[in-house]
Amino acid sequence: MNLNDLANLGQIIGALAVVISLFYVAHSIRQNTNAVRSATAQAVHEHFASRYHLLAADFELSQLAVSGLRDYSSLSEPEKARFIAIFMAFLSYSQNSFLKWREGLLEPPPWMGWELLIMNLVAAPGGREFWRERGYLFGEEFRRHVENGLMKREPHPDAKPMGAFSIGREG
Repeated sequence: MNLNDLANLGQIIGALAVVISLFYVAHSIRQNTNAVRSATAQAVHEHFASRYHLLAADFELSQLAVSGLRDYSSLSEPEKARFIAIFMAFLSYSQNSFLKWREGLLEPPPWMGWELLIMNLVAAPGGREFWRERGYLFGEEFRRHVENGLMKREPHPDAKPMGAFSIGREG
């Protein structure tokens, strides 16, 4: 074997090493993407769950949420301030989840469930009024999704905001 043959063999080995390292990098990226998606789904779930824990722990706050979703305009100023605080946090989490879903960091099945929760809020009479008053505070893409999508959809027949009253079609 002469020097030229050894150089060619070295180039072949080098090319194979590059191909193998590309496969390794692709595999690592795929694993990292799955880990990021999993962490994103967990964080989104925890945000939504924290809202429910907050409401479950405070009977008065739960009553306020139901009353506000039924008739937002009937709330007193202090009640309205609390209602706004609860649902602005919820909708901020929702917007973040929406953006993660759009970026491909949140899988469609969990997003579709959370989207129904958002829809239950904005489809309730008080939720619609709340959104009309506060919707401008959110990003344009999320606002369009809520206003041109969720608010125009027919609620699920079993939809009950906070489990309290029906907004779905009567069967």
